[in-house]
Amino acid sequence: MAEPLEEELKTYEENKQELVKKANGRYVLIKGKTIVDIFESEQDAIKTGIGKFGNVPFLVKKIEEVEQTQNYTSNLIKIGV
Repeated sequence: MAEPLEEELKTYEENKQELVKKANGRYVLIKGKTIVDIFESEQDAIKTGIGKFGNVPFLVKKIEEVEQTQNYTSNLIKIGV
């Protein structure tokens, strides 16, 4: 069984060079092997994805040549306060 969004991530990687040239810094909406559209904001991409596909997995990803890593540390979370 395929992992969730495995096909969408593969589609992104296969098209990454072209996407970076065309729309670096914007957001891509991908469903399966289809690049649905490119958006200025993540929220617009998500709204469109929900409108077209409903409450099912689809990929919204920022188009970046070098992807930024997001780090979360537990010392930023206050528990029981």
